Amino acid sequence: MKEEVTRINRLVAEGRLSPEDAADLIDAFYASEKTVSESAEAKSETPPPPPNGTASVRDSFKGLFESLEKMTKEGVESINWQEVANHARENAKKGIGAIKGGFEDISKGKVHIGWFGNQETRELTLPLSMGRGRLLRIENAIGNIKVVGGFDVGSVTATAKFKAGSTEEAKAKARDYTLIMEESDHMVLIRQPDVSGLSVELNIQMPGTGTVEVRSDSGEIEILDTKGGARINSRSGDVKLRGLVGPVDISAESGNVDVEDVVSPNLSIESKSGNLNVSRVRGNVNARAASGNIELLDCGGKIYALETVSGNIKLVLVDPVNGSVSVRTVSGNSEVTAPEDSDCRVSLSTLRGSVSSNIGIRDEARTASRLTGRLGEGTGTLDISAVTGEISLALIGTPVTA
Repeated sequence: MKEEVTRINRLVAEGRLSPEDAADLIDAFYASEKTVSESAEAKSETPPPPPNGTASVRDSFKGLFESLEKMTKEGVESINWQEVANHARENAKKGIGAIKGGFEDISKGKVHIGWFGNQETRELTLPLSMGRGRLLRIENAIGNIKVVGGFDVGSVTATAKFKAGSTEEAKAKARDYTLIMEESDHMVLIRQPDVSGLSVELNIQMPGTGTVEVRSDSGEIEILDTKGGARINSRSGDVKLRGLVGPVDISAESGNVDVEDVVSPNLSIESKSGNLNVSRVRGNVNARAASGNIELLDCGGKIYALETVSGNIKLVLVDPVNGSVSVRTVSGNSEVTAPEDSDCRVSLSTLRGSVSSNIGIRDEARTASRLTGRLGEGTGTLDISAVTGEISLALIGTPVTA
C-alpha cells in the first residue's frame, strides 16, 4: 500500500482530492488488504507465506488509481471518492475474488462512482432538551460540528448535503432525511442515518451547561462555553475547545487542537499529526503528539507530561513547580518558563544538542548537554530531555543565558 498512499497524497497536494476523502480511501484499502490476509490465514493452522491474493489486490489497486488519475487529469474532477471507498469495503467482505473484480469494475468504469454535481441540501432544526446531569453525545461521520452552551432554549440545526449518481436520487435522499435523536435518563444521542454520500454540518445551541462527547471521521469540531467536560474522538479536522469545566479527553489523528480558558482536573490530548495549542488552562495536562508542536501558555497545575516525536515544545507556567513536570522530545527543541519560587529537582539533558538556562540552582552540575540541581528544597521534579534538540529553562522575567 505504500505506493498507493503516495499516489493519494499526490492527488491531495494537486488539489484533486480532499484530505477527508484521502483518509477514507486509505482506510478502506488497508481494510481490504487486511481482509485478504486474515481470510488466507484462517484456512491454515500454520502461518502461510504472503498470499497471492494480496498481490492480486495490489495489482487491482494500481489499475484503479491509474484509471482515476487519468480521469482527473482529463478534467473529470467530481469523482465521489467516498463511494469508491465504500465499494472497496463492501467487496472486502466477499473475499479475494470479489475484491479484485470489484476494483477492476471500478477501474473500467462499470461501477457508477457518482459525481459531485448531483447534490441536494436540506436544513432542519429540532428542539434540544438536556435535563440536569445528562451527557450530550454526537456521532457525525462527515461534517463540521459546533456546540455552544449557555442558552435558555436548546436547538439542533442540521445542514445535510447529499451526493448521488443522479439528481433524482439526491433529491430523494434529501427528502427522506431525518436527524436521529435518542434520549435516555443519562444521555441525549444525536446521530445520522446510514445513508451513502451524506455530510452534515451541525450547529447546536446547548441549554444550560453539561458534558459533551463527539465522534467524527471528518470535519472541524468546536465546543464553546458549555462549562462541562468533553470527550473528543476525531480522525480528520481541527478541534477547538473553550470555556469548559471538567475532565477533557481528546484523541485526534489529523488536525490542530486548540484549547483555551479551561478548568480541568485532567486535560488529556493525543494527536498523530497536528499542532497542540493550549492557553490559560488550570489543571493537570497530559499531551502527546507524534508529529506537531506543543505549546502551553499561561497554564497552572501540579502535573504536566508533554511529549512529541517530531516537533517543538513550549511551556509557560504561572504556578511554581512543586509537582511533576516532564517534557520530552525525540527531534525538537524544548523551552520552559517557570516562576522563580519553584520548589523542585531539576534535570535537563539532550543527547545531540545543548542546554541553556538562567537559573541559579543548588547543587548544580553542568555540562554542555546536561544540567542538574534543585530549586528550593527540591519537593517536586522538573525533567526536560531530548534526543536531538536544544533545551532552555528560564524563570519568569529573566532572559535565558547559555
